[in-house]
Parts: sequence; C-alpha cells; structure tokens
Amino acid sequence: MMRANSRWIKRSAVVAAGAAAVVTFASVPALAVSLSTTGAAGRSAYLGNGDYTLYARDTLSDGHCAQWQYKEPGGSWRSAGSNVCSSSEAVGGHAHSGFQIRICRTGVWNCSGAYTL
Repeated sequence: MMRANSRWIKRSAVVAAGAAAVVTFASVPALAVSLSTTGAAGRSAYLGNGDYTLYARDTLSDGHCAQWQYKEPGGSWRSAGSNVCSSSEAVGGHAHSGFQIRICRTGVWNCSGAYTL
C-alpha cells in the first residue's frame, strides 16, 4: 500500500510541474513581431514588464519616413515616437502589452495591418 501511495505522489508531482511549465510558457508575451507596408518596415523587441521598443526603417528614399503608431484599448491611433527617415534601422518608438501597433509611411499615410502586443 505504501508503494502505491509513493507512486501516486511522484506522478502527481510530475503532472503539477508540467502544468506549471505550460502556464508559465503561455503567459509570456510574443517577444518580437515584424510589420511592413510600402516604404516602411519595422519590428518590435520585448524589453520586459510589458514594454516593447519599436525599430523602424525607411525602405524608399523619396522624402517620406517610417512612423510607428499605437492605439491603447478604446483609444485612437497616436505616434509612438520619432519618424525614421533612413534605410538603417533605428528606434522609432515604444509601446506596451495590450496596445495595437502598426507601421505607417508619413505623407501618404499607408499603414500596415494592426497587431496587438
């Protein structure tokens, strides 16, 4: 009888540890996403504590720039930071988990589809 209880306790511990690992993995946010539209491209990088840095680059050299925008739940679209007018990747802004983000092209205002962080 003691041996059966010991096996049951070991199995329960293995199942509990596995379930905890799955819950922990499921609660980690996506660490990066890449978005683009004609003339603008960018990616997010997860910093921790729900914060993201948004990197952008201008894929055309016609006087327009790449700009990240974010929208808080229930809010409207806003600039997430600085315009990036170079083909070299640069920080274009910051956003937080739960915000929607998109990358746009200044002047012509074509934007990528939105993505929720």
